[in-house]
Amino acid sequence: MKRHLALFLAVIFCLSCAKEIITPTYPQQIQVEVENGVYLGSGTTAYFEIKVTPSEFNILSSKTAMVLQVVESNISYFQGTAPIFYRLAGVEKIGDGRYRVGIRDLNKAEKYKDKVRLVLTTLTDEGTKTLASEPFSLAYAGNNVSGLSFLKKNNPTALLEDFTLDAGSSYITVHSPFVTNPNLALNFETDAVKVTVGGVEQVSGVTVNDFSKPVTYSFVSEVGEVRSYTIHVKHSGLPVVFITTPGAAVIPPKTEDWLSGAHLTIYNPDCSVDFSGTIGVRGRGNTTWNYPKKPYALKLDSKAKILGMPKHKRWVLLANWLDRTLLRNHISFRIAMQTDLAWTPRGEFVEVVLNGTHVGNYYLCEQIKIDENRVNIDELDDDETDGGYMMEIDTHYDELFKFKSVKKNFPYMFKDPDEVNDSQFAYFRDYINNLEEALYDEARFKAREYAQYLDIDSFADWWLAQELTGNTENKHPKSVFMHKDKGGKLKAGPVWDFDWKTFRLDNEEWVSKSTLYYDILFNDPVFVAAVKERWNKHENRFREIPAFIQAEADRIANSEELNHKMWPVTKDTNGDIDLSFAEAIARMKTSYEQKLEFMDREINAMK
Repeated sequence: MKRHLALFLAVIFCLSCAKEIITPTYPQQIQVEVENGVYLGSGTTAYFEIKVTPSEFNILSSKTAMVLQVVESNISYFQGTAPIFYRLAGVEKIGDGRYRVGIRDLNKAEKYKDKVRLVLTTLTDEGTKTLASEPFSLAYAGNNVSGLSFLKKNNPTALLEDFTLDAGSSYITVHSPFVTNPNLALNFETDAVKVTVGGVEQVSGVTVNDFSKPVTYSFVSEVGEVRSYTIHVKHSGLPVVFITTPGAAVIPPKTEDWLSGAHLTIYNPDCSVDFSGTIGVRGRGNTTWNYPKKPYALKLDSKAKILGMPKHKRWVLLANWLDRTLLRNHISFRIAMQTDLAWTPRGEFVEVVLNGTHVGNYYLCEQIKIDENRVNIDELDDDETDGGYMMEIDTHYDELFKFKSVKKNFPYMFKDPDEVNDSQFAYFRDYINNLEEALYDEARFKAREYAQYLDIDSFADWWLAQELTGNTENKHPKSVFMHKDKGGKLKAGPVWDFDWKTFRLDNEEWVSKSTLYYDILFNDPVFVAAVKERWNKHENRFREIPAFIQAEADRIANSEELNHKMWPVTKDTNGDIDLSFAEAIARMKTSYEQKLEFMDREINAMK
């Protein structure tokens, strides 16, 4: 019995010895288990399985190294070398003799198409042993995006200049003055096999999408990997004004001479040219010139139409920096247009590009001038005194020809013409002093002598526009314009300057009933009757203004968003700088509606 047991153990020992003897010290075969090759996207890792024989051999041993070697390549310098556009990215044992191998693209955007093999090198007692797999295909199947842009040649009616997008971000917001229409064809450079938007295949520079809402592009690789870019174009839809000064010279203030030789080009929203020509340019405004965003005056070389407005040489770019809504001047002009005032400036919101730099939203409008297309009164000849006069009452008192009235000490300045001879100066000064004497002498006022000098209807209409907006400028007074035609009476207007303390919420009070000459005019029942008549004539049109405010706010909303980032309001004159644009607009409408109801009640109750 003991002899049989010893024999059995000896057999087992010998078998064990035999097994140890036949176990190889290096692998005999590597089988790569891929059917159609390995495909890599940009910066991605692809995994596949290999089988090593014998299964007992552990290729993760410290004595074994595995490398990737290129056998054939479409890149000539690649052949016979280790790859440089991709690399092994780990080996993981998943079973007996079975491993998962990773290969990672190094994101160098090279379109390689190679045949590679895995090479195992094992250190044995007899030296190193090398074993290679059969070659297998490895190819770039990426969805790399090397360029995104909008090109003018592909978007001739929607784009003023080419511009490139940042392909480094997956969500791109475009806010550019060079885009005038959101329906655009995107130009893309990619090695993706397919590009789609909402499942619809896209053609670079050809397929048009509406970018007024975010558009998501899907770049699809050969193996179905998707890289997405969402693009939103916030176009302003406004005309674009390009001003180029000689040598990019700085525009001087209004106290200096015009900077001549500048060039002005205005593009309509359809990218057609509205105007192109040389101009003079300088700053404008008194207080407003000291603000961060500068206003400008333009002088064309010859009269021309601008954005549908009648011909003239002189135009203004209002910066509206104080105004959180940007709309105060525009809406106030619209209110005045609902009256019978002789003329009110017209204007259009534009984007301004100065010497190649976008400087924000501006209001391009007509300057107050005597002209058949503006304040249509006779121009004053040198040999006459009773002609056309455009005057401004303003405490800045900074024009060359000016005087202060005797009774009220109002600072009258000659605006057009801005130079007069001694006879003309004396004529108009005496005219104003006689008017004030007739107003503030009790007997003469009761006799209504003032009506020989002052046009009642225009003063009633002008006052309505000032009150509806809550304008306080005429308290100083500032920016108060009046004009007189040959043989005519003094008329109020045109209206001007509404960005300071207007459309506020203190609407249960009068703001201009005691200013200028209104402190005495409202003591005349005839003038009060004229105010009531004018109010009831215009009231229905006045009630259309809130809808107009909202429509114009919607129209400039995208432009305002970028403008506010460029020029945040830091001086709170209107009580709304901490509000969003939508909130400021809602407040503006509320202010107007409250004031309108107050005026309707109070004016109709006047005696």
